[in-house]
Amino acid sequence: MKKSTKIWLGILTSLSILFFIIYLVGIFIIFINHIPELESGTGKFPLIFFKSIIGIFSFLFLSLILKMGLMIYYVIHASNNANNDSSKKIMWILILVFVGFIGNIVYYFLEILPLKEINLEQKL
Repeated sequence: MKKSTKIWLGILTSLSILFFIIYLVGIFIIFINHIPELESGTGKFPLIFFKSIIGIFSFLFLSLILKMGLMIYYVIHASNNANNDSSKKIMWILILVFVGFIGNIVYYFLEILPLKEINLEQKL
């Protein structure tokens, strides 16, 4: 795997943590900003609250698509990794599927980052 591919993969993997933090901060800010409007008791529900929630959920949806794409890539990489035996492949696949973005980060640092770049001209 080329060094530039590893760098982009590392950036995308670390974005999942950043997106999670942005999502939590966004939800907190939305509720803090709209608590007075929600408690005012005017009988009218603020539409800006729904627009804010829709915006943060669309951000969540996009981050989930990124996370799922990375998980699929890592599962395929783990199953095709010639350095691992079958039990280690199964272990990595289970970790990647059930642990989530933390499993992606651990797999990146333990399995992808140490891989040497294969020069096809030297193999031929």
